[in-house]
Amino acid sequence: MTTKLGDAADSLLVAELSSWDESCLLDTWREVERLRNRLAAMEHRFVAEVERRGLPFTYGARNTAAFVRALLRVHPREAVARVAAAAAAAPITTLTGETVPAPFPRVAAAQAAGTISPRHAAVVVATVERLPDVVQVEHGARVEAELVGYATQFDPHQLGTLALRVTTLLDQDGALADVAYRERHRDLTIRQRPDGSASISGEATAELAERLLTVLDALAAPKPAADGVRDPRTAGQRRHDGLLDALDLVQRAELLPTVAGISTTVLLTTTAADWSSGDGVATTGHGAILPTREAIRIAGGDTRTMTMQLDDQGAVVTHTDARRLFTETQRLALIARDGGCTFPGCDVPPAWTQAHHVVDHANGGPTTIANGALVCGHHHRQHQRQGWRSVISDGRPAWLPPPWLDPHRRPRSNPRTRPG
Repeated sequence: MTTKLGDAADSLLVAELSSWDESCLLDTWREVERLRNRLAAMEHRFVAEVERRGLPFTYGARNTAAFVRALLRVHPREAVARVAAAAAAAPITTLTGETVPAPFPRVAAAQAAGTISPRHAAVVVATVERLPDVVQVEHGARVEAELVGYATQFDPHQLGTLALRVTTLLDQDGALADVAYRERHRDLTIRQRPDGSASISGEATAELAERLLTVLDALAAPKPAADGVRDPRTAGQRRHDGLLDALDLVQRAELLPTVAGISTTVLLTTTAADWSSGDGVATTGHGAILPTREAIRIAGGDTRTMTMQLDDQGAVVTHTDARRLFTETQRLALIARDGGCTFPGCDVPPAWTQAHHVVDHANGGPTTIANGALVCGHHHRQHQRQGWRSVISDGRPAWLPPPWLDPHRRPRSNPRTRPG
């Protein structure tokens, strides 16, 4: 079997496509796509048989997806998707030899014929499974059949739009909008990458969506830069930064519960040499790896962050503690003096700012009113990247612009903040 499949692939890989006429080229390409779709149906049978034999357990895998990942060297999410697809479209042979039909027989038949792709199948399955139980029992098979028919005519994105229309027609009495249904399907998934960044996806209830939008209305508005330059961030970037600012505010309020007796604290670990030079990497409490310069920037914020500096043998040389954070009294003094974000042109009020060390705490700057300045989260994160530097001029916070903006780098203050 494998020899025949390999021979067919070999013949196409060496074929002189330039000598084919247009009809032959396109017809063969469509046939290759049909075979690709059929291969997915074949794989469903392999997954089902592997599970029937209990091979994941035999080989010490945590589950079938982990076994697929190890055997085929596919991405973890891809392995999970393949196992889920097989569960929906593969017949099951029990230990007694009885064959149980696939949960989605029309999807299975269409994939076996090669007329729909795995992505088409995923749209159909997800749509039917999203139906409330009472609707699914009565209409599930009809919805599956109708969508499989559409899948032979439209691409997966178009099919998703049609699926929404179909479910809307079934929702005449509001079954799909039921609050309990939304509660059951609420979800938030954070997939962190090795570099510390993450993709975030999920399903929000109406309450969470409304609260989040209300907070972001306040924190994700465009912020003016110096000289009235338009905020260059996209709407999505502003929402990202607004959510980060909201988390800053929550963490500073110290209302969060402790974890294992420890206040909610961002932990950063690096070597003393790397911390001093700004080179190398740091590790977060969740195992992500960041450039040390980025860790130093994060540690310079006004939220609870602890840095652990290790020697070459891994022993703790020194660490920071909460004393680098400004006290409530100090923040009130900064509010009285600064009246809001001190960055030139910014109008963020005091409640949405953080206390910034003019001379970085990592560089020996003290946590004092004289070395403090109110800065909004956006400008706290961006000022160094954009070439600005904070200073104290005549006893008040000021900002040195980058050379491209002012070759003489004359201090600038924010006229919106209170006069000295």
